[in-house]
Amino acid sequence: MASSQKARRLILTTAVVSITIAGTLYGAGVKTGQEVTQTVQKRHEATLDERITSLRDMRQSLASKKELVERQIRDLDTRIEERKQKGLDGSKREPPHNG
Repeated sequence: MASSQKARRLILTTAVVSITIAGTLYGAGVKTGQEVTQTVQKRHEATLDERITSLRDMRQSLASKKELVERQIRDLDTRIEERKQKGLDGSKREPPHNG
């Protein structure tokens, strides 16, 4: 009798957990679908001026990122040149001996 109660409790627990997980996944899918629908709807409802403003903001952001990358490339080139000069001006090192 005790083992049948344990089995019944185990089955009930498993069922409740399964239902909870399935409900959570279903709810998350529904919410994601609603968010996608809202985003698409906002895009369609945006006026021409709002779209232009958004594109200008995106352009400004990309231009600033471009400037950052160009500066990093210049800095890297400078460091490479400095290392080359140090290698030429410094004392010549003998290659390591194997053995």
